[in-house]
Amino acid sequence: MPALSTVLVVLLVVLSGCRKKPDVQQSVSELEKAFPAAATLASVPTPPRNPVPSQASASDPNADISRALAAVRNHDYAGGIIALQEVPNKPGVSAQQLMAVERAKQAMTANLVARAAAGDA
Repeated sequence: MPALSTVLVVLLVVLSGCRKKPDVQQSVSELEKAFPAAATLASVPTPPRNPVPSQASASDPNADISRALAAVRNHDYAGGIIALQEVPNKPGVSAQQLMAVERAKQAMTANLVARAAAGDA
């Protein structure tokens, strides 16, 4: 019985040590790879747009990804999370793209929580 509890403790320590803190830049890189069209849109500076989305952008996940990438470049992680929240509801989004979106949201959320815990606004 003591051997079983020792194995369980070792397994718990190993598994908890393998968990890595989400990194915003790495997750944004994954997002850019998953949505290459949005990455090129976000890299081109555009004038301020009409706040009311057109019918085309309402069904295009690249528009949301582009807004999220622009927000992250300005260190506006809350804006990035908000922009990514509608992506799962868009048609034609693959499972790989959804996973990239979720990882990016988790990384940005973790960053905001860590900054809030440190007293950074």
